Amino acid sequence: MKWVMKEPKPGDMVRVGFGALYHFGIFVSDAEVIQFGLAPNSRAMIPDSEVQVLASDIDTFLAGGFLEVCEFDRKERKKHRKPEQVVAYARQRLGQRGYHILYNNCEHFANECLTGEAVCRQMDGVRAMFQRIPVVDVYLARMPGERPMPPLSCGLRQQDIDAVSAPELKRQKYYVWKLLEYALERSFGLKSRDLTFRREADRYCCDKARFSMSHCGDVLAVAVSREPVGIDLEKIVCRDTEPLASRVFSAGEMAHYRQLPAEEKTDFFFRLWTAKEALFKAAAKDVFIPAAEDALQGDVKSFAMPIGGEAFYVSVATRTPERIRFYENITL
Repeated sequence: MKWVMKEPKPGDMVRVGFGALYHFGIFVSDAEVIQFGLAPNSRAMIPDSEVQVLASDIDTFLAGGFLEVCEFDRKERKKHRKPEQVVAYARQRLGQRGYHILYNNCEHFANECLTGEAVCRQMDGVRAMFQRIPVVDVYLARMPGERPMPPLSCGLRQQDIDAVSAPELKRQKYYVWKLLEYALERSFGLKSRDLTFRREADRYCCDKARFSMSHCGDVLAVAVSREPVGIDLEKIVCRDTEPLASRVFSAGEMAHYRQLPAEEKTDFFFRLWTAKEALFKAAAKDVFIPAAEDALQGDVKSFAMPIGGEAFYVSVATRTPERIRFYENITL
């Protein structure tokens, strides 16, 4: 196969270059090029979950670049669908989602339309680009009902779980790890069985990703990133928070707390408490001293979220809060 600049025909696989990477599609006409998401410089910060197979005109597909058409030799063409079948298959995929830059991208889509096989020949370049992009992915799930818990692939974590006597805490620790396994594979393509985990103080870590875990009742939260990250999750409970606030807030935080109307103090307390926990986890400190964590000025972002009809605060400590993406209602 080779890429040439020429007039495309219906059913041709086409591409446009953006630096070292290319955006692929199936040409139907100047008014219809079917592709998995728009070119990278057009879709900006659209979350992967919202990227879908769509049709655009040729100018939108090119986004200012130059069109190239794929030419195949006779042996390669024998494995291809007929042009009208390629177009029909591409149209059947319109509206479908499930985009992943490594495992299900625009080149996978175009090749599958052509041959039935989803392959990506520019994978090395895609991986290199992907690894340079800051990622802060947050996954939220509810614990499933009572059911067997097969041994984890991480023997270290399994030993710690086996040592827990309280049934509910045992389930929390088990399923938040299962959520971590899901998150590492979904965000980075890392399978738990291929990773070597170690424990430093009360934290787990590995060399290929940064992560943090939290749980509250049957709600589980995991954050994964390429940089230090911390997450904490707490259910917002209406109660007198001042006695605890006076023990864990700094002088400046306490002064701010006391100026608030009574109806705002509970919300403020849980926002700062989760922020302090998240900052502590991200910094990988050995001892948690709440008053020493500056929850008002630190690199942390907090979210008030309804989960299962209840109110929670989720705080994420990261140097790139603009990159935080939430994936909710994960089924374990």
